[in-house]
Amino acid sequence: MTGEGETVAIALGDRSLPDAFADVEAAIERAASGEALDLTTADELVVKYVVPTAAVRGVRSAFRRDAALGWRITLRPRAKVQGSEQARGASEGAHDG
Repeated sequence: MTGEGETVAIALGDRSLPDAFADVEAAIERAASGEALDLTTADELVVKYVVPTAAVRGVRSAFRRDAALGWRITLRPRAKVQGSEQARGASEGAHDG
């Protein structure tokens, strides 16, 4: 895991799609575990794969086209909300007649 505030940069370059997708899967798992990552790729298909795959796993993602680097994708872990289950249970109990 990276230190507080550190971001890991991963350049996917011109890797084949199967290799790039494997690297993306690993990056999403790292982000889900708390790391912040910045990916770069020349392939738009990688971007189209990352966004929904990250969302399903609870990882925030954003992307933009960078003139020098191609596509730049950021992956960040979602903030965990503590007590949301307790709050929902308490509000459900308040409505019982």
